[in-house]
This record gives sequence, structure tokens and C-alpha cells, in this order.
Amino acid sequence: MNQLINQLQTKLFTGRLNLEARDGPTWTLYFRLGRLIWQAGGSNADERWRRHLLRYCSNLDVTQLEQLVSPQENYREYSILVKLREQKLIEQQQLVSLITSSIAEVLFDIMQYIEAKRNGDNPAGQLSHTTVVGEVPGVLLAVIPTEEVLKKATQAWQEWRDAGLATYSPNLFPIIQKIELLQGQASSKQIIALVDGTKTLRGLGQKSGRDVLALTRLLMTLVKTGAIAFSPTPKLRQVGISKETGNPSSAVNNSNSSLKAEEDTVLQVAPNFNKVAPPATSKEIVSPSSAVNNFNSSLKKEENTVIQVAPPAAGNKNQPTIKVEEKTILQVAPPAASKAIIDVSRPLVACVDDSPMICRSLEEILTHQGYRFVGIQDSLTAVLNLIKSKPDFIFLDLLMPKVNGYEICSQIRKTPSLKNVPVVILTGKDGIVDRMRAKLVGATDFMGKPVEADKVLNVLHKYLSV
Repeated sequence: MNQLINQLQTKLFTGRLNLEARDGPTWTLYFRLGRLIWQAGGSNADERWRRHLLRYCSNLDVTQLEQLVSPQENYREYSILVKLREQKLIEQQQLVSLITSSIAEVLFDIMQYIEAKRNGDNPAGQLSHTTVVGEVPGVLLAVIPTEEVLKKATQAWQEWRDAGLATYSPNLFPIIQKIELLQGQASSKQIIALVDGTKTLRGLGQKSGRDVLALTRLLMTLVKTGAIAFSPTPKLRQVGISKETGNPSSAVNNSNSSLKAEEDTVLQVAPNFNKVAPPATSKEIVSPSSAVNNFNSSLKKEENTVIQVAPPAAGNKNQPTIKVEEKTILQVAPPAASKAIIDVSRPLVACVDDSPMICRSLEEILTHQGYRFVGIQDSLTAVLNLIKSKPDFIFLDLLMPKVNGYEICSQIRKTPSLKNVPVVILTGKDGIVDRMRAKLVGATDFMGKPVEADKVLNVLHKYLSV
């Protein structure tokens, strides 16, 4: 599979890749110019979608989110994300993390299926693939670094396999088989409260704030005793737990600490795709109580993650608080290197051109006039870098290797955060056909080379209010 994805990336493929098994699930991977942008299909796809929404849009109601678009909408889940971004209900970094994490899970599942069939010597179960050119969502939300997500998925699968779990999918549902066998276990109350038969291993990992590999290894010790079994479908537990656990809600709230004590003796934590906690947005209100309940799991994600916690309500002396450190952490913009102080209120101008000389010439002209500047020379990652930098104005070269200016301009106009940014085509070709084609893909204007200060400043003043 890795070889197939690399071939599509080399060919700058735009469309969908269908992976089908005669006796198993079907997956779909969507590409734009050889880069992964979305996924679909596989086992428990609905559970995967809802779990990622809960993780990255925890302040929103999942049911209401799914009503944003019609059930018959093409690329329905992707369209919901488009709506969220348009309404500024999700930050760009949260969006990128959600898409990256979901693609990584699908790649993991495909790798596991292929290896299971290979080891089982079952040619009928091997995956067949087809490609459909051009069938992709119309709006580009994010371009995921394919090599990076493929590498992470491969590493996660290798660690899962090396832990002796190759025949166990993280999409399985743990169920309590014999509750009496849990008696005497150090974390029996927490496990009984956590394992209710309605969540997959991945879902339980997210709920408890634990790495899914670590949690599965812990549960495997109970599988071997017969206390817990894995099911391919959810099975709501019928056995009451009040006599065994007392207050189940308190057991859930305290599950992290007990599971932590258990893990310290028997588990090794593997890297997690979901390391970066979604950043707090201006629309989110984090209550002190929920912050305390999630404190252990938030710290588990990454030691360098900054957790924003709302202060306790005034006068509430019984409300627990979190002391992060005795020093204050400030987010300060780095000082400008060897130049005058840059005014961050000034417009940011981007130049997408494979010529270092053109980028340097524009930078010199613009920075002397007080503009901020970013140069992008890799056409393949241009849109992704523009999404990250959020420029106010874009100069775009027409003729570049790999991806030309027409295609990049078309992608810009399909990207919600960039669609209204002025784009001026910058090229040595100045014919009427080039101008008409540039207008058709959404270019704002057309400026011929060579780069001259008066032409650059005139076009900026024309389209920017400084």
C-alpha cells in the first residue's frame, strides 16, 4: 500500500483511491495533487467520525453538527467540516489535527488487514484497488503531509504488532464476560465502570485519556483470564454494577489514577497520533470542574501542551484549582532578526515562486515599505503554507515545476480562509490567453515580470487598504 500511495503522490494524482476486499471492508482515500485530504469507509466508520468530532469539537453538540448538511450530501462528513470552518466553530489547527488523525487510523487499519491476510495465505482476501480521477470534495480544507502521516501510521502498526496484538483490531469492543473474575483486581471498579460494551478500544482510550496501545495491553491481561472478551459489534452490558462498585460515576472520574498505577507496573506507552490537544478558541468556555476531571488525560497528551483553564468561580472555596507552575508562561512574538521592528498590524504579502531571486527582490521591495513578507518556493506545498501563514495578498508565479499557478489559484479559491485574498499572477508570459485563463481560475489581476518596485506597490495599493 505504501508503494501505491507513493506512486499516486509522484503522479500528483487528484481523485479517490478505492481499496476493496472480497470478504472485508472497503476504504476510500482522497487525494489532491498527490496529497491526502480525506478518508472514508472501513470498520466502525461512524464511530470513528463521532469520536474525532468529540475530541476536536468537544464544545459542540455532535447531533446538531450532523444536521448542518443533508444526509444525501456528497462527502457529507467533509462537508460538515467545511461548514464548521466557514462558521469559525473550529480552528485551522484543530481541523488539520482531526483530518490527520482520522487518515492515520484508516491507514493503520488497512495495514493491519493486508498483513493479516498475507499471514493467513488467503489470496481471496487481498485488497484490490481502483482509482477515479477528479472525484474529490470541491473545497480544500487542508493538505496533509502524506509522507508524515504514512510514517506515523506505519510506526503505530509496527508497535501494535510487536506488542503481540496483530490479530486484535483497535476497532473491537471490549465487553465484560465474567464480572466475578474481576474481583480482587487493583482497578476492578474503574474497569467495570469504563467497559460498558458500547465503545471500541480506541473509544475507551479517548474516554480514559490513555494511549490505546497501553490500554489494550492492560485489558489483554484480563482477556487471558476470561474476565473480558473482544466483540466486533457493541454489546450493552446487562449486568448491574451497583453492588460491585457502589457509585459508578465516581469510579469513572477516578479511572485515570488507578489505571495509571496499574500501567506503571505492566505497560509501555506507545506514541499517539492524537498528541496535540485542540487549542482553546474564543468561543470555548472551559469550566473549572471539567478541567479538573480531564487534568490527568490532558497532561498525558504532551508535556509541552499549554492547557488553558478557566479560573474558579469567585467565592467558591471548595472548587479545586490547578496550579501549573509558579511562573507565568507568556506567548511572545520572536524579535525581528537584525532588522527594524516589524509592525504585525501591517499586511502580510506572500509570494509563491520557485525562483529564489524573485522572492528576494519582492522581499526587499516590500519590507522597505513596511509590509510583512513570506516567500514560498515549493509549489507542491504552496496552498498548505498559505493556509498556515494567512496572508493578506498573494503574488503567484504562473510557470512552476510540479504544480502551475493556475492550479494553485484554483485551490486558493476553494479554500475558505483564502478565497477572498487578492491573487496577482506574476509571470513573464503576458498574452491575452494567459490573462483569460488566469481570470477563469479566480486571479484578481495579472502583473508581468521583471519585478519592479513601482508596479509592485501600485498593485498593492490598488487591492489593499493600508
